[in-house]
Parts: sequence; C-alpha cells; structure tokens
Amino acid sequence: MSLSPGVGLLALLMVVQADAPAPPTSPAAPNGVAVRPPAAAVAPPPSRSRRASPSASVEDLWNRSVRAEVAGDLEEAGRLLGEIRRLRIERNIDTLETIGLGLVARGVAHLDAGARDEAETAFGRAVELAPGLPDGQCGRASVLLKGGPLGVVPSLEAMASGLVAFLSTARGQLRSSVLLVAGGLLAAFLVLWALSLTLLIRHGGLLWHDLEEWLGPSQSRSASLALFLLAVLLPLAAFQGWGWLPLWWLAILFPYFSRAEKLVSVAALAGTLAVGPALEMIERWEVTARNPLYRAAVAAVEGEPDPREAAVLEAAAIADPEDRDLAYLLGSAWRRSGRVDSAAALYRELLTRDPADAVARNNLANLEFAHGRYESALERYREGAEAGGAPEVAATSFYNLSIAHLEKFEYQAFNEAKANADRLAASRVAAYDRWKYESGDYAVVDMGLSGDDVWTKFAGVGDGVGARNVWAGGVAPGAPVGLGSLANRFTAAALILVLVALGVSLLRGSKAFTVHCSRCGTPFCRHCHLGNVVGELCSQCHHLFVVRDGVSGPARNRKMQDVQAREARRSRLFRVLSVVSPGAGHLYARQTFLGVALVTAWYSVIAGLVIMHVMPLTEVSSRLTPPWWWVLLGATLVVIWVLANRLRPEFDVGLPKGSKSRRLRAGQGG
Repeated sequence: MSLSPGVGLLALLMVVQADAPAPPTSPAAPNGVAVRPPAAAVAPPPSRSRRASPSASVEDLWNRSVRAEVAGDLEEAGRLLGEIRRLRIERNIDTLETIGLGLVARGVAHLDAGARDEAETAFGRAVELAPGLPDGQCGRASVLLKGGPLGVVPSLEAMASGLVAFLSTARGQLRSSVLLVAGGLLAAFLVLWALSLTLLIRHGGLLWHDLEEWLGPSQSRSASLALFLLAVLLPLAAFQGWGWLPLWWLAILFPYFSRAEKLVSVAALAGTLAVGPALEMIERWEVTARNPLYRAAVAAVEGEPDPREAAVLEAAAIADPEDRDLAYLLGSAWRRSGRVDSAAALYRELLTRDPADAVARNNLANLEFAHGRYESALERYREGAEAGGAPEVAATSFYNLSIAHLEKFEYQAFNEAKANADRLAASRVAAYDRWKYESGDYAVVDMGLSGDDVWTKFAGVGDGVGARNVWAGGVAPGAPVGLGSLANRFTAAALILVLVALGVSLLRGSKAFTVHCSRCGTPFCRHCHLGNVVGELCSQCHHLFVVRDGVSGPARNRKMQDVQAREARRSRLFRVLSVVSPGAGHLYARQTFLGVALVTAWYSVIAGLVIMHVMPLTEVSSRLTPPWWWVLLGATLVVIWVLANRLRPEFDVGLPKGSKSRRLRAGQGG
C-alpha cells in the first residue's frame, strides 16, 4: 500500500514508543494516545564477553558504575566507564555532559579529601567523556596548580584547552558571541567617552571664545559661560539622556579638530550605525537560546538527549512530518539514548518514502553494523557510495564502507574504500578519525545535521523552526539581520549629529578659524588677526619667537610667563589624563592614533573584566577556577598603563615653513 508524503512517518511516530524509557505519552500525540515502537526491529549480535548491548543506555551504565564504586568494586566501576567510553565513540556523541559533571563532582570530593591522584584521575575521565565541558579541564588546572611552581604552565594550558573545547560547542559559540558583542559595545562606549571628553578639554575653550565673540563685548563673561554650558549639555537639557553627550561633543567641536581628530570622530559617528544591528543580533541569539526545540536539537547532535528533549523532538516531528530535519534529529536522539529499535524503524520508514534518502540509509546501516549485521550494512554503504550526490556524502559512505571491510579483515577492500573517501573529501575524512577506540579500531560515522545546520534552522526563532529541510538545502523564511535593523534612533541620531557638525562649520564661516596659539595657548581667531598671524602663532608669539623684534621688554616678559605657565599646565594635564585614562594624554597631545590605540586597548580589557564578572563565559564553579584569566587581564592593564605613561610625547610647536628658527619643542627643558 502506498503512502502519501508525510502520512507514513506520521503513522510510524504514532506507534513507536512502547519499549522506550521516555514518558509513556507524547505531548504531540492526539487525544493522549501513547506512541509505541515496533518490537525488535534489529536483532542483537552474538554476545561478546561482558560488552554492553548497542541498545544500552549510557545513563544506566553510569548509575551502575556509581553503585559499583560505592560498593567498593572499583574494577567493575572502571569496566563500566570503559563501556560508556566505547558507546560514546560508537554513537558519535561529542560530549556526555551529565556524566562529565558527575565525574567532576567526584574529583572535587577527592580534592577536598587531599587525594590529588584520585582527583586528577576523575577530572581526566571527565575530560575524556565530556570534552566540551570546561569543568574537567578547570579541575585538572586546580590539581596541577597544587604541584607548585612547576605546575603553573600546565595549569594554564589546561585552562586554555577547556576554554577552546567549550567554544567549539553550540552553547559555547552562542554564549561567547553574545558576550563578545556586548563587551564590544561596552568597550566602544567607554572609548567614546574618553575620546570626546579629552577633545572637549582640548578644544572646548575655542568654542567658548567663539561664543564670547558672538555675544560681543557688551555681554559679561558669565553670560558666555552660561551659553557655553548650555551648548555642551544640550542633550541633558532636552531630556535625551547623558549617554548622548560624547557624540554631541564630537559634533559641536568637529570644526575645531585636526585632520586626524576629524577622521577618528567620523569613524566614531559611523560606528553608531552598527549599534542597531548589534543589539538585534543579541536579541536573536537570546531568543534562539530560549527555544526548547533548539536546545533539544543541539543535544541530539552534540550530546545524549534526556527523555524530555527527545519528547520535544518527537512532538515536532509528528506536527511537521514533511520536515525531514526533525526526523533526522529524532533518529539521532533515539540512537544516542539507546532506543536503537525506534531509530531503526524511523530510518526504515524514511527509506520507504524516499529510497534515495542518504541520511536514513547511512544511519540505518550504522545501526546494523553495531548489531553485527555486516553484510546488510555493507550493501547499504555501497548504495550510498554509488548514488553520487555531494562529495561529502559519498565520502562518508566510502569511509563507513572501509570500516565495515576492516571489521571483516578484508584489507584490500578497506584500502580501496578509504582511498576513495580521501579522494572525495580528505579533510572531512580526517575529522572522522577522532571517533577511534583505544584499541585502534574505528567507528562508523552518522550523517545528519551539523551544529551550523541546527543554528541555521532555528536562528532567531523562539518557538518552532525557522527553516525546513536545511540538510536538503532549505532556506529560512525569516530574513537575517540586515538593512531593516538600521531603522533605529541611533541611525537618526548619527544623521542629526552630522547635520549639527556641518551647521557649526557653516556658521563659523570659511575664514573664522579659532585656534589655540601653539606657544602661549591663547585662543584667537585668524580672521581677527588676518595679516599678522603666521601658522598657529598669535601675533605676539610670532614676533617674539620667529621675527624676534617689535616686542617691548615688559611684553616679552609677560609673554614668556604665559608660555611657561601653559607648558606646566599642559604637562600636568597630560600626566593626570594618562594616569586616569591611559591614552587620553596622547589624545590631548595630538598624538591621535597612538592615543586611540592605547585607549581602545585599555577599555577593551576593562570591558572584558566587567562582562566576565556580570555574565561569566562558562558556568564552572569558582572552586575549580584558578584566577589565571583575571591575572592575565590584570597584567595586561598594568602593561598598557606603564606603556602609556612611559611614552611621553613632545608637544611640537608649529612654526611656519621656511623659518630659519629651529623647531621649538615644549617638552624640552623640563
């Protein structure tokens, strides 16, 4: 009897749960009907000495191991852990997190009791069975650190290995992405404050001078000061919030900046356009992480799903039988949890609907291989290798074919199949070698969705799926973060600030460039001194230091006192800025790019410390975490601070080109 698309799978799932350890009813089954699997879809192989059945539950083996250890039977406990290790490789399970946490707890108990060797053994087993769990490596780092100074470097290496392994998991990638973007936004905000505040200190007097000239001599100095404060604090007066002050300062002071300062300011204003997409990305990540179906899918491709996660996948597969991705994920979840009969029946039904289904054919062959039915598995592997299609799919079939021949001691056929696999996808085949037993034997490899495929399927969706049939090339209906995320207040604010900067430039005119005298620091307008001013020197400093005539003795003395006072003030301000905010002093000294580099490095580390404190990257207990990352980040801050305060600039005086006078440097002479 032929079945219409989806009906066969739906009918199978409605009767495929009787011998499973999962709950007796499925939340997606209509009217509470129990979902029961067929009995004995795959016959077990001839029993090997004390080897666990391919349908054994890893959780059950772990419970038996714990009971054996409590009873003092350490040999049996070790044998059961070896079976868990074998089943993990046989089922291609990346990490057994629950068992890893149990072993970590065992290691902590040994560590508290002073049994370092036993603790290191427990942590080592945790790393072996749950490599994506950083707790095991952190425990090893704590044990190694107790070995004295010689254990410092191995402890650091263990911590780094744990972090790298965690970042390779779906949860690690998602969490690190959120923290990286959040930390980047915080660092950018702090850098923006340091940049704008320093430039306000340097150029704010010029704006005040222009406002005084605009008001005219009839107005008091307090009136110009009040107008200056209103101009500087306008976002607060308009109830827009203090967070807009840095960008506002860059806009109203933009005409006074040097070329390098303008370039940095333009980059800062343009950077506000990235705030909207960054926030939308964080929101998408958070929404995806809360999706129970996404979490169940991740467990199905990386770990061993618990009965609740398997039930979530089962309900989704029943609700949408046309989405084969859900069937693949359910089959993987069932096999990893020991429900091999249910998984085999599911793959057979998929092959009934589509005999060319590469995933179902390969994974069913793997189940037959695990039960010792090598001839049937060989036939399916040959069909997959000869079916064509994507090179990676054919390479996987050839690879599994080679393992099946090796199991039968057919070495020539093994070499031929392995060579074909390497020819089609050498890098993919090389990655398969990680599924290797301690005895040197290899495990056959399942096909199905990867971690990236799972993310593509559920990205930005809080419930259900965002894309159907991703493995077969499906496309998500929802658009990714793009131009739509630019329609926000940050983009509008950037446009307004650009208009403000242009408006201030037009109001000042093409000749009215107010500058600080590079020697005495007096603000003056070139338009007012046109004809006397050369370079960035006021008329008196020009005559005093360049022409060297036309200045009376008392005027010369007063001017020299002004110069000395300005140099002392500039030097003090540089020291204060460099101590409080390394790099800000160099911004004040017009070493713009060096200052930006130092400020960015300083506040990036600070943002990292804040983010790590508020939202830790991992969930490892502080009991097992040596403070290496805090030490490294603290040492980095010290290096940046020392570097910023040692690289003291020489404040150049811009004399006119062609002058025979030597170039004066304010930093000389103390």
